[in-house]
Amino acid sequence: MGARDHLTMRRRRGRRLGAALLPIAALAWLAPAAPASGADQPALGIELNKLENSAEGCRSVFVFDNRTGHQLSRFRIDLILFDPDGVYSKQLLLDMAPLYADKRSVTSFLLDEQPCEALGSVLVNDVPWCENGAGNSLDCVELLEVRSRTDVPLEK
Repeated sequence: MGARDHLTMRRRRGRRLGAALLPIAALAWLAPAAPASGADQPALGIELNKLENSAEGCRSVFVFDNRTGHQLSRFRIDLILFDPDGVYSKQLLLDMAPLYADKRSVTSFLLDEQPCEALGSVLVNDVPWCENGAGNSLDCVELLEVRSRTDVPLEK
């Protein structure tokens, strides 16, 4: 057998192998992709983005990222403030609604009349009121993902 015959046989085998792999490749292309580490799971992100001292006290900037798939027409959050030693300082009940579906929102409010240095941590104690646009209650505590970009931790 000459070099030309070997080349012809290789081409035929390559075509058969390619034809055999085509249905497998098509199935792999049609199969749904696996979710990327929870990125497609419903969640409600709350980020303590910034703290700054003002004449009134410690002003906060929070970012809410509503990835629940629902508009939250009622959303009330219960925050507990602790001093740097971990001692209870204050409780805040804040109405943050509405939080629109698949949208990030930024809000700023006065956390405390004290300077920000008097703040040790912030606890998301509860979400006592969380309803979607249809008026159905949701368990928003289970959906919470909290983080802080400041030196003051935000916890749940």
